[in-house]
Parts: sequence; structure tokens; C-alpha cells
Amino acid sequence: MKTTVLITRLLLGLIYFVFGLNFFLKFTPVPQMGKQGDDFLKALISSDYFFQFLKIVEIVGGFFLLINRYTALFLLVLLPVSVNIFLFHIILAPAGVPMAVGVLLLNVFLCLAYLKYYLSVLTVKPDSGWLS
Repeated sequence: MKTTVLITRLLLGLIYFVFGLNFFLKFTPVPQMGKQGDDFLKALISSDYFFQFLKIVEIVGGFFLLINRYTALFLLVLLPVSVNIFLFHIILAPAGVPMAVGVLLLNVFLCLAYLKYYLSVLTVKPDSGWLS
């Protein structure tokens, strides 16, 4: 199981790190997403902050997964990104669904593998911590 988690973590980290860097360095062409997908991406990019912020989050999150530091935290940070990638491809750009499903499954698998680090956050009625 440790080997599976290691390979999965490295794969997800590499995906986010490389695709995040690709936005800034443009070393691989971005495929066409269809009219709706391209229009949506153009709108996000033209906002002059959102897509840049998103790609920085992807680069940082991917990097920390690759070096195995703060892994549980960055899995949670990247989970909404994975969900949005999945929804984007399901709704607006169906050609990318296989990759989107893969990214989401990798992220969910790793979150389950690191579940013990989230259990205290899932407490139904926590006390107030150091203030009590």
C-alpha cells in the first residue's frame, strides 16, 4: 500500500506541477476545448488574476506533493481544483473527461490514504481548544 500511495502522490504532484508551469512557460500546446470550454477559459484568463492564482496554487501544491511535505494539507487544497477540473470537462469539454476522472480519482484516493490526518477536523462537536 505504501508503494501505491507513493506512486499516486508523485503522479498527482507531477500532473499539477507540470500543467501549472505550462500555463506560464507554454512548453506544450493547450488543446482546443470546444466553443463553450474555450469561452469559459478565455473569461477566466481575462480576469487577470483568477487563472494566474489557480496555476500558482497548482504549482505549489504539486511541488509539495512531490517533496512529501504538508501532503495532507495540499491534498485538501487541490481537491476543489480536481473537482472543478472534473466538472469543467463533464459539462464544457467532454474530450478531456478521461484525464479529469483520473486526476479526481488520484486526489480522492490520496485523501482516503491520509484520512487519519483529517479525523480530528471531522469531530461533530469539538471543544474550543486552548481557550477552554
